[in-house]
Amino acid sequence: MERTKVMGKNIGVIALSIIVLIIGGIAENIAKQCLSGQYLQLIVPALVRIAVTIVLAWFVSEKLLKINPNELGIKFRKIDIKLILISIALPILVLVFYAYILPGKAYIARPGRFWISLITAIFSLGITAGICEELVFRGMIFRYMEKTLGLKLAVIIPAILFAFLHIMNMQTFDLLDLVLLVLAGSSAAVMFTFYAVKSASIYPGALAHTLWNTLIIGGVFGVGDIVNGMSNESYIIIPIKSTSRLLTGGNFGVEAGLPAIVGYIAVTLLIGIFLKKEQMKLSKL
Repeated sequence: MERTKVMGKNIGVIALSIIVLIIGGIAENIAKQCLSGQYLQLIVPALVRIAVTIVLAWFVSEKLLKINPNELGIKFRKIDIKLILISIALPILVLVFYAYILPGKAYIARPGRFWISLITAIFSLGITAGICEELVFRGMIFRYMEKTLGLKLAVIIPAILFAFLHIMNMQTFDLLDLVLLVLAGSSAAVMFTFYAVKSASIYPGALAHTLWNTLIIGGVFGVGDIVNGMSNESYIIIPIKSTSRLLTGGNFGVEAGLPAIVGYIAVTLLIGIFLKKEQMKLSKL
């Protein structure tokens, strides 16, 4: 009976957290309608979405979930250079794999659109997803489940949820596409959770998320014909010299491809090693 009650509360937390994300998106769209000018419509609404999401997450956590908002990981902490370097390396290595190892000959697909592509990448798909999704998934949902269900379930359940929410990005998909997406999405989510555990903050994971989205799906670079479930309209396109969906990621794109999945898992293992070393040091004190 008690366990059923706990699970019910966790389902409620998931619902509230998704509502926070949705309201943030609505606020962003309203801000876009109120502004004119291409750059203003990209930058200001993104900042509005972030602000609304942070305020709502703070309110919901303190008033409804009875979690100290500081436990969400919003407070700035000491910067871990190792995590920053890993965050930079992951998307760059994936791009290098497709451009030089596979290889695909990159070309400029949209001449004269560099700056607008860069601003779009940073604000529309970079920092908004980086901060808002990390705050909701690795802040609200993970921290509440860690308290009520334990660390293992707190890692696994939000990871699966994170993966399935990205199905909405795909216009069409079959079983292999679905398997790749769930594997990739859950692997990426576990990786971001390890960032949160290692740093006790959402910001290193948000930085990693932002850099990944900016460089891989934002619109400056685009690998293959499909990016984030949509047609590739990036400034620079790197064709994939293969029809294997293990490399293309199927109808979601390279984020669900094997090179990216290997990258997510490798980063998770590396951060896991850092955590293990820290625990060993503490045990000797």
